[in-house]
Amino acid sequence: MPGQTRRKWAQAAMCAVALAAPLAVSGCASQAGANGAAGSGPGSSSSPSGTPSTVPNTAGTPAPASSTASPAAPATSASTSASAPASSAPVALNATGGTGVVVADGTGKVLMNGKAVDFGTAVHDPAFSPDGKKVAFIDGGGNLVVANADGSGRVEVARNADGQKWSHPTWQVTPADQYRPARDIIFFASSAKGGTLWQVQGVEHDGKPTTLGLIGYFDPQEVPPPATGNVWPSASGKFGTAVYEHDNGSSSDLYVRDDYLRQQGGLVIKNAAEPDFVLVGGSASSEGDPEVVFVRQVNGHQHVFVSPVQTSTGGQSPVPHDVTPNATADCSMPALSPDGKTVAYSTAAGVFTVSVKGSAAPKQVTDIPGFPTFRAAS
Repeated sequence: MPGQTRRKWAQAAMCAVALAAPLAVSGCASQAGANGAAGSGPGSSSSPSGTPSTVPNTAGTPAPASSTASPAAPATSASTSASAPASSAPVALNATGGTGVVVADGTGKVLMNGKAVDFGTAVHDPAFSPDGKKVAFIDGGGNLVVANADGSGRVEVARNADGQKWSHPTWQVTPADQYRPARDIIFFASSAKGGTLWQVQGVEHDGKPTTLGLIGYFDPQEVPPPATGNVWPSASGKFGTAVYEHDNGSSSDLYVRDDYLRQQGGLVIKNAAEPDFVLVGGSASSEGDPEVVFVRQVNGHQHVFVSPVQTSTGGQSPVPHDVTPNATADCSMPALSPDGKTVAYSTAAGVFTVSVKGSAAPKQVTDIPGFPTFRAAS
């Protein structure tokens, strides 16, 4: 998967260009077919972690194309005015109601629950807390912000003051146990040093991020995780497990970081990018089953795959399942629902959802590209 990092910075521009032209859709979008037309129904966008910056962040959430519709000409008489049809711009599709899907297109409006919620600032790469009550995102100034789920109560958790690109925050919320106190931490990626991961307390105000330790499993057969080229972190579960992408410039692989095992980790899936990691079916006595959704090149286009994650060394590697087998255009920015049953992803034609089983046609959620995520019921 060549040039993953460069591709990540260009995602927003590519999507906007795609929308500016007459839309001839194929691949991921065409799978929706009549579903999309009836209103039913991803490319990297974020970057590695690093130091703060004042540069606005556009990673992960492409801006919508501006409308080219012209207003109707004024009527020349009362009779023609009465008979002329009213002119109105087409209504944008927002089928997020009842789906748990949330879509940010890089503006201040975030689509959720069938509504467009005004956050008062540009929203990039939103990530909801495990209880669904808070959302972390990168604002229009490139800073890390936490707000209530409805956009109110915005707090600048960390100011980006060093000219880096921040992206893709993710929550690590873990309860107290006999070994460590409870934690409420946000990981994020930065363009610093060619791609590094950082962390900051989720309840901070103007906090000071620190680099995230990446130490390999204590196994002489295992190669230590790379310290740079790391992007797109995604954390889940009460033990602080996270999956992230390592982009070496010509290909990308997924690594796991297991904080419960004292920051040990290693390579889990080769030839994969843009992960979203979820522990499915957890309980008081069980962490749940680790699942990850990601993109991979197939016949020149990015398809969306879902796979179990092997979080320890040894054993047989799982075989990923392609949930967009008929894609003939790029799919990007996939997200996995908390119950592990549904995948949302973006295309140039909009955001779609599909069953992880891939047994039904995708359903169209929006008719503009954007960064999709899921919000757990709260």
